[in-house]
Amino acid sequence: MRLYKYLHPDRISVLRDGMIRFSSPKVLNDPFELKPHVSAIATKQYLDAEIDRSLPKVLAEEYSNLPLQFRKRVSLQQFQTLAKTHFPTAKSRVEEFADRASSMVQQLMAQKFEEMIGVLCLTESPANLLMWAHYADSHQGFVVEFDSDAPFFDQRKGPDDEFRHLRKVIYSDRRPSLILSESDTFSPFLTKGPDWSYEAEWRMMLPLFEANHVIGEGPTGVHLFEYPRTVIRAVILGCRMTEETKRGITNVLQTVDELKNVQCYQTAIDEEHYRLQLSPVSDRGHR
Repeated sequence: MRLYKYLHPDRISVLRDGMIRFSSPKVLNDPFELKPHVSAIATKQYLDAEIDRSLPKVLAEEYSNLPLQFRKRVSLQQFQTLAKTHFPTAKSRVEEFADRASSMVQQLMAQKFEEMIGVLCLTESPANLLMWAHYADSHQGFVVEFDSDAPFFDQRKGPDDEFRHLRKVIYSDRRPSLILSESDTFSPFLTKGPDWSYEAEWRMMLPLFEANHVIGEGPTGVHLFEYPRTVIRAVILGCRMTEETKRGITNVLQTVDELKNVQCYQTAIDEEHYRLQLSPVSDRGHR
């Protein structure tokens, strides 16, 4: 499969240096990035079961900390029976706290994703007019075509690794809502609103602390990750690209060994339809 990255004309360094940005959700365009709604930390049934499971151990520990004179007069069984008379009230308080905490957990989870996770956004189409306008400086930039089957795009450390590999983004009219205790899929974190469906996005996520080079500080800094330039299959030039930028890109393609066999295409507006035409750039100079 081939996937594409739209780039601003000043991002020639992606080709030249073999480093690409993984961005914190904090700097992405969509404010809902990686922010599913947390409706509850756990269901009432789950909380009750956990309380029932842990209560004997908790009461035994509390009993062991009581003064010896008390323990001589009251057995552990009597203490547990006494404590359980207050059990319904305690359960109710735990449930109330869990309800109040869900909003706090949602905010904390979003904050941690912004601080710790970097996202590489790719797309299925190299000829989307809106993508060229929004992410390639109104057709002055370029698009890089990647071989998404290359090992770089699947660095999973195990079968349960939700990160480190390409994932297809889901588009939905409804914001996903989850109960943390029942969540067994990462799909709520890969879901975006329908307004973004034109992007046909795939994404890969890596820990920001693993970046090879960082410009700036904090999650809003530029976190650059090394990638093998052998995963590049083609470079597509925008129809409004300046000659200076075009010379810069073709020079990199001519001088970097891993890129000398990469195809280069020029886009042009179609004479009859609202679409782009792609034609090979023949003056690469090294063939």
